[in-house]
Amino acid sequence: MKKNHKRVGIKDIAKQAGVSVGPVDKILNNRGGVSQKTKEKILKAIKDLNYKPNILASRLKSTKSYTIAVLMPKPSKEIPYWYQHKIGFKAVQEELDPYGFNLEVFYFSQNSESSFNTQTAKILKEDLDGIFMVPVFEEKTIKFLQECKKKKIPVIFFDSTFPGLDNLSFIGQDARDSGFIAADLLNRCISDNGALLTVTISKKDDNHVQFAKRKEGFKRFFEQHERRLICYENNTPDEVDVQAELRNILIKNKDIEGIFVTNGVAKVAAALDELHSNTKHRLLGYDLIKENVDLLNNGTIDFLISQQPHLQSYQGIKYFYDHLILKQNVNKEHFLPVTIVMKSTLKYQTFSP
Repeated sequence: MKKNHKRVGIKDIAKQAGVSVGPVDKILNNRGGVSQKTKEKILKAIKDLNYKPNILASRLKSTKSYTIAVLMPKPSKEIPYWYQHKIGFKAVQEELDPYGFNLEVFYFSQNSESSFNTQTAKILKEDLDGIFMVPVFEEKTIKFLQECKKKKIPVIFFDSTFPGLDNLSFIGQDARDSGFIAADLLNRCISDNGALLTVTISKKDDNHVQFAKRKEGFKRFFEQHERRLICYENNTPDEVDVQAELRNILIKNKDIEGIFVTNGVAKVAAALDELHSNTKHRLLGYDLIKENVDLLNNGTIDFLISQQPHLQSYQGIKYFYDHLILKQNVNKEHFLPVTIVMKSTLKYQTFSP
């Protein structure tokens, strides 16, 4: 027997609720003039009938467009990670084009407060329906959110976040959990007597907030698991010095079997390559950028954690569709799965070569 797939319409809701079409139309279009008792009847009928609005049909009757400003670090040869988001932006722009969605991208120099301020000032002059942003500077972000609130512009964070702020939502990876999972994985991959090295190589143009959270999560795992940990941090721009220092650490600590890199895993790989050690060091880092993928393919890197930037951008913009058009509540936080990538699973990943 065939199921009846007839679309539920306004007349069906009115009949189910025992009211006329007029008040149903007012409720569906968020207009006033309906008593609380009648409103409750209509809402119950909508739920009972599993009513789904024909958004595209409504859109065809409207000339309204929706402009979302994207505020993010400018991708470059030195920071290629931000190129990956373009895949998601392109896909979601095509999908939401029938609904009048437009994206305007504003790039700032990562970790340059003046550049960030310049772009936020430009954004506040625009007539916008939403802002999708990477919040690198906490104090500047708080001030920016205050101005957005005055203008009633919803803001969604992506990639990184600060707790307790008045943004509509956040989408990205839980950096602490990713570090915790990395620790669990490496702990299983090395011998009982093996030590672990954590490496953070921070430069002016890096996202220090995320790196600190990853390291914090990694250390948290070993609060309940006994393992010798050695930590190395360097914030100088001289890569030769960094690699020399890493080689010295590995030579002096021959029990090191695993290395967790919060950022810049390729630099650690270069140090290992010049060490010519017989010891196999399990190397785990972040991000499916070309340099890292090449090192994963040749066996220098064992594991990469993908932050799935294409999903950050795609799903994040879709939340504006849910909020602005469907009038749905959006979760305050949406953590993407922590995806561990190996050479054998690389072909299943989405990334820009």
